[in-house]
Amino acid sequence: MKPIDKNQRQSKDSSFTLGLVMDFFNPKLLEGARAYCEEQHIRLDARWSVRGDWLPEKLSWNGVLHGLVEASAVSERLAQTTLPALALTADESSLAVIPDYYRCGQLAAEELLCYGAEHLLLAKLSHRFLDRRFFDGALSVAQQHQIPFTAFDNTSRSFRPMIRKLVRTIKKPPSPLGFCLAHAAVAHSVTNALASSGIRIPEEVSIVVIDKDVQQTAALATVPLTSIELNEWHRGFVAAETLHRWLLDKHKPAHDIQIPPRGVRGRASTGHVESRDPVMAKALGYLRAHFKQSIGVPEIVAAAGASRRLVEMRFREALNRSIHEELRRLRIEHAQHLLKEQSLSITEIARSCGFASVHYFSAAFKREIGISPKRFQQQNRDASSRGE
Repeated sequence: MKPIDKNQRQSKDSSFTLGLVMDFFNPKLLEGARAYCEEQHIRLDARWSVRGDWLPEKLSWNGVLHGLVEASAVSERLAQTTLPALALTADESSLAVIPDYYRCGQLAAEELLCYGAEHLLLAKLSHRFLDRRFFDGALSVAQQHQIPFTAFDNTSRSFRPMIRKLVRTIKKPPSPLGFCLAHAAVAHSVTNALASSGIRIPEEVSIVVIDKDVQQTAALATVPLTSIELNEWHRGFVAAETLHRWLLDKHKPAHDIQIPPRGVRGRASTGHVESRDPVMAKALGYLRAHFKQSIGVPEIVAAAGASRRLVEMRFREALNRSIHEELRRLRIEHAQHLLKEQSLSITEIARSCGFASVHYFSAAFKREIGISPKRFQQQNRDASSRGE
């Protein structure tokens, strides 16, 4: 944007006050809006529901930023004024500065595919703008990469029935399944229900959400959830700047402004180890990208950039498994998927999973699963023919 002329600012802004009204608390957005106002020497009067005062009796603002989801009475009062108003939530009746939820959905689906998901579950929990755009973004990636997907369109008005229906839906597609949805709180409840059902995260189901609440649900979930990080500070800054320019120029912007997300914060739900342990992050990143190839422990240790003793110790601490055990586990898990879903020979599957020989593959598979690969494949074919 073109910088505001200093003389114009001093002559017009000395008595400017922007109102900011929210029925939720978004500290990053507030900090961004305040930073712009301080830079331009204008006043910001911020109010949100927990303060209890909401709107002043007499509105002395020049314009208002509002993020109102459930406070209908406050929305109605603002609508009755002639104040220039910018929405901070998708609002068909107002110009808005909102996150780019379509791009969030794309990033979520791309992260799941990078982790190795071979089927996507795309959840649209409501028909609100956020859910629709996030779903459409994830869907575009599934279609672009020709990845099989299941669309979950919620019809339940109650939380618990919705969670039960989601868990039933997750159990149907083949694993590894990638599950992306916009709401961390819902995903948190789903992970607890999946754990009770014996479904492993991220081995069988990987999950990505949007990180949009101040309770840190994504980070503090039972299985920490990989999340799309919104750029809320920047959104607050741009919202205040856009409203200020509107007031100065008397020219209302023509379109909503969508703020791209900052990126992906990898956590355990897609197999990430927190960045505070760079050795494990490098080792697991290499391992999960290359386990289908004929690699061994030396290559994984080299990728970690540390001694074998240190890397082995970190694997034991983080996973309770050795490097070799984790490599074998990933290969056996992938072999199970191929034996269920592909009409390949045992030799072809062994090669596709990085095993040096079919004999070693058969021995490792039987030791881990309890039956031979051929028997496992036959049992699944018999079950499929019976329609189970």
